[in-house]
Amino acid sequence: MVLPLVFLLCFTFGCQKGEEVAEELSDQKKEEIARAVEERVADYADAIKKIDMERMLNFWADTEGFVFAGDGLLTAGYDKYANQLREMMSNTAEVSSIEFGNFHVYVLSNDAASLSMEYEWSMIDKDGNTINAKGSWMYVFKKFDDVWKVVHSAGAHLYE
Repeated sequence: MVLPLVFLLCFTFGCQKGEEVAEELSDQKKEEIARAVEERVADYADAIKKIDMERMLNFWADTEGFVFAGDGLLTAGYDKYANQLREMMSNTAEVSSIEFGNFHVYVLSNDAASLSMEYEWSMIDKDGNTINAKGSWMYVFKKFDDVWKVVHSAGAHLYE
């Protein structure tokens, strides 16, 4: 008897933690969220260009359930991924160019959104070798204390 009542109450009043789902958000709010995550990605590109590890690491959510899936490998856990990123960037002498574009944002709720994009970058390692890559990537963002951070990420690099 209690279980049907719980289902009825959840259906009638919603069982979200006070968060609005995307269908309930105005078009203006969806556009605001889309701009915010696009700006967050643009800031990440700038951090990569400047090899600013603090800003780069701040892009990712240090939270339970964090996953980075790139180039056929899945890294679960923020600390493990952060160490991989630090190691990779420690061998980078210069980021010659980086461009992100063709953004497609899907707003999931007031505090969650996904962004798919294309990218192209060129880096020079400490041995003087130039590495060029392009591809597509997808980020799933969650808003933590008014800051959009990536909780899941997946994509592939096509090296030239």
